[in-house]
Amino acid sequence: MGETWIGVTGFYATDNPHPGLAVVRALRQADPSWRILALTWDRFSTGAYAEGLIDAHALIPYPAAGPRALLDRLDAVVATHPLDVVIPTVDAELVHWGAMRPALRRLGVASCLPTMAALRAREKRRLPALGRRAGFAVPETLVLSSPDAVAKAAARRRYPQIVKGTLVDSTVVHAPEDFRVAGWQLAEEWGYPVLAQPLIAGEEYDVAGVARRGDLLEAAVMKKLGVTNKGTAWAGVTVEEPHFVALLRRIVAALRWDGGIEAEFIAATDGGIYCFEINPRLPSWIALASEAGANLPAALVRLAMGEDVEPAVARPGRLLARALTEHTYAGNPLAALTGGAARRNLLSRALASPTTPVAGRAGTVAITGLNAADNPSAGLTVARCLRALSPAPRLIGLTHEVLATGVYVDRAWDEVRLLPFPSREDGGYPEALLEQCRDAGVDCLLPTIDVEVPIVTWLAEHLAAAGIATLVPPAAALAAAAKPRLSGIVARGFRVPRTRLIATWAQLETAIEEMGRPFMLKGPAADAKPVRTAEEAHVVARRLAASWGFPLLAQEWIAGEEYGVAAVADRAHRIVGTVVVRKEIRSANGNTWGGTTVVDRPLEKLAATFAEALGWVGPFELEVIRHPRRGPFVIEANPRFPAWVYLSAGAGANLPWAAVRLARGERVNSLRPRPGTFYVRQAWDAIASVERMGALSVEGRVDGHVI
Repeated sequence: MGETWIGVTGFYATDNPHPGLAVVRALRQADPSWRILALTWDRFSTGAYAEGLIDAHALIPYPAAGPRALLDRLDAVVATHPLDVVIPTVDAELVHWGAMRPALRRLGVASCLPTMAALRAREKRRLPALGRRAGFAVPETLVLSSPDAVAKAAARRRYPQIVKGTLVDSTVVHAPEDFRVAGWQLAEEWGYPVLAQPLIAGEEYDVAGVARRGDLLEAAVMKKLGVTNKGTAWAGVTVEEPHFVALLRRIVAALRWDGGIEAEFIAATDGGIYCFEINPRLPSWIALASEAGANLPAALVRLAMGEDVEPAVARPGRLLARALTEHTYAGNPLAALTGGAARRNLLSRALASPTTPVAGRAGTVAITGLNAADNPSAGLTVARCLRALSPAPRLIGLTHEVLATGVYVDRAWDEVRLLPFPSREDGGYPEALLEQCRDAGVDCLLPTIDVEVPIVTWLAEHLAAAGIATLVPPAAALAAAAKPRLSGIVARGFRVPRTRLIATWAQLETAIEEMGRPFMLKGPAADAKPVRTAEEAHVVARRLAASWGFPLLAQEWIAGEEYGVAAVADRAHRIVGTVVVRKEIRSANGNTWGGTTVVDRPLEKLAATFAEALGWVGPFELEVIRHPRRGPFVIEANPRFPAWVYLSAGAGANLPWAAVRLARGERVNSLRPRPGTFYVRQAWDAIASVERMGALSVEGRVDGHVI
């Protein structure tokens, strides 16, 4: 018998990942002999760069192209490459694959897919009717088919509400103005209708399953422990809740469902249980289920191939923590991917090794900033840079969050310790930081969260007295680079977008009139959103102020190509290494998920001038937009390594190791990164025992071996 080739779709793996990468992980776990063909829309699909998991790639059209274009491309793929089974994983394309079921059979491609009638019956706008038919509760759902309908509904609803796109995406809103803006934005992205449901207080559960002709065969129940602002789980735990499995069994029976499915429930504080969404595919957290003994993707393959599947339910107690994994390549390995032809072994040929030999002592390094969820801090990626050393230093992760997802990545750390929330005034953070570093035998501390850097600067002398080296900027340099004061560097020869400080709502009105459209609204420490209308500006400002407080910043919109410039300055304010990345893959909130190192002397000079002008010491990142006529603008200056700094190790210029050596007083020769090194990171679910979270919470420390 020959190889079994399985085609999988849905490889966007950024802050709101598609399920494709998780499905592939589960398939690899089930049978390493199965071969994986990634059917990807484009070269921006970060999950398609998962070296070691994917054997071949082929491009397929975006869902908007329709089923005919998809079938034509699939014809071309099958003509040149084996394809035995297909598992589509994206809501927007499921209707096309469902319509193609007869065509797939003619091509000899097996599948386990729902009928068109079943797909329609579980749509968001039809969910209340399905609930009445199958006997489960659904929150009151309003279907809004026009801008006027959105505006009228906004004035009549009780808040908070959750506003949803017709296919995917949602926003929690707390006022009529928020409702209108969210509705119009979702309609612009996904079309009408837009849906609205009351936000019900309670605990959220997701139930995934695989069914054949309405018979539920395998299932997994996850209780959400942490969600993004769009409701996507970034942390959860498998639980034993037979009632939710029974509800899913009722749903698939009513639909006579074939294939993978996910139902989302809320156990309300009033005792009711509501199903608020049914997704026609496996969820992005499905790797958790396979680690808990219910490999649903493998069951799909076996059902598609006509094999029997033994019933299974995921065992409780396995924890999901959505972190990230990273790869560097000598050039973009998917650049050769064109047309309908499948290409094999694109990733393994181009992998760039980040390993760096170390002369002298490796020591013990403590790193902060371990949360690596939808808006990752740099701690985990800094640790990976230091793990690439041979020999590697002992690494101590310091976190103030029990659910910081980087805590649960196996062997990233030798030990993790829990700290209070970073503050100079309250909670004992400075004392705990000093004590934990001393107790762990740390000889160097690298802070990677903006709010921690000034505290470490303030503590630097006390840390040094305890034998703990640091490399942090002086307080004056930090103040000059802070967002509210960044425009002050214009006097030192830098271009900065026109910026207005907003400390009151009246100042927001002035900024709306003066800034033009669009413009950026920013929080004082983090977060930034583009706004295009006055009403949108009010909504975004309220959200930012609720998260970060005042002052906010209004900043001129600059069009152009985006770059990140990471550098390390010594104690004489001289740059020892600069890595410039051309940002090529970004999430909706602007975070870098992929890019290529470039030689850019003007941007390297910009970093050197910044360090000298501000008297900078230690790592920093400049976020730059190069306007086609006006040149480079510094959008932000961050007082720590960026979350993409693993690229520096892959490009041969390991900036975190340079910072450690400088902190210890060692001499560091100038680092020159290899141009053309391509970097990509992917959302990656770390799986651990729930006892690890309990141990960290109760004992305040855990070792780095995750089980």
